[in-house]
Amino acid sequence: MPEQRSAEPPFAVLMAGYVVDFHHRNACSRCQPDGSCARLVDAGETLRAWRDRERR
Repeated sequence: MPEQRSAEPPFAVLMAGYVVDFHHRNACSRCQPDGSCARLVDAGETLRAWRDRERR
């Protein structure tokens, strides 16, 4: 029987998408002058892990 996927991603994945979207428009309090941000890195890792899991 094939694995059934949920219609909506988990809350952490949704929030990671919001973090990425926010950073495309604004800088947060943790953004560095060079544009790097630990929050953005973490969000990207969460989204990549979710996409990799969904492709299987």
